[in-house]
Amino acid sequence: MMNQYVQAKFSAVRAFLRKNKLDGLLVTDYVDQFYLANFFFYHDEAIFLITPKSSYALTRGLYEKTFGKAAPFMQVIGDDGDRVQSVIALTKKLGLKKVGFDAAKEGYASGKLFAKNGFVEVESVITSLRTTKDAQELKHLRAANRLAYLTYEYIKPRIKTGMTEGEVAAEMEHFMRKNGAKCTSFFTIVAFGENTADPHYETGTRKLKKEDAVLLDFGCVVNGYCSDMTRSWWHGSKAPAEYTKIWKIVDNARKQGIQAARIGTACQKVDGTCRQLIAAQGYGEFFTHGTGHGVGIEIHENPYNNQTSSYVLKEGNIVTVEPGIYLPGKFGVRLEDTVAITQNGAKILTRK
Repeated sequence: MMNQYVQAKFSAVRAFLRKNKLDGLLVTDYVDQFYLANFFFYHDEAIFLITPKSSYALTRGLYEKTFGKAAPFMQVIGDDGDRVQSVIALTKKLGLKKVGFDAAKEGYASGKLFAKNGFVEVESVITSLRTTKDAQELKHLRAANRLAYLTYEYIKPRIKTGMTEGEVAAEMEHFMRKNGAKCTSFFTIVAFGENTADPHYETGTRKLKKEDAVLLDFGCVVNGYCSDMTRSWWHGSKAPAEYTKIWKIVDNARKQGIQAARIGTACQKVDGTCRQLIAAQGYGEFFTHGTGHGVGIEIHENPYNNQTSSYVLKEGNIVTVEPGIYLPGKFGVRLEDTVAITQNGAKILTRK
């Protein structure tokens, strides 16, 4: 049987079928498949076919029983051959005349084959559905972000002069796995000193000095959903005046950005709020990335808090607010929280 959340997702897909007068929809993207069925396949391990009344999953034989048990609401077909050809044959057997596929997520060869067989390109409906989270997804996101915050609390007092960036990252990742994370959301970023001025630095072997800047950007996956947070601080007792200055500016921008993130607010405005505050203090050219992004099954997904987005925030969106100032060759500060858009404004998930 479907639980209420899975049922709502399939109902939304079927509403899309009716609206577009489709006989079926193919779902080939493994992230979209996880969203619908709460079962993790790797790339190209399964193809879903959803019709107005039924749903099918063609997958590797080794998954036939396990996925069948996990998703009894789907007809599971073990297929270790060419599943693209198999699903084309299935649509013909079922007499489906107009079947859609998400061309934006399809490989060139398979997309060309679907089109040749009369399938029609459709918009990324599941991507759109994934932008707003239901209560079950919010619960998973809260758990993942709480664990990220607990990791920060755990690691900060344990970071000592002489430790390498890699050693800190390893300790953080061990703590997250030990406390329920399946994996990290992305490669953990631990940056010391001048490396903190690189917004997407790759953790290396630099050792922490007695007086040094520290930046941690990290997250973990719990129940299939990601977390993301960043913290920056000065290690030692003699923080340069400019470091203290930019930290306060970034912290104020973070707070104001979170306050701006509300139902009905354009993502451009959230980004603009942070950007204008930083620019007003003379550091506009040193804020070199967008203010945030959506978080869910993937660490970067819609909507995006930046100046190219046309999205207006809705209840159920999960986004980051992560302003920063980066002074090349010196140091940088980024402060990031993941928030849920609710009827009462933005609720911070990266907390206890």
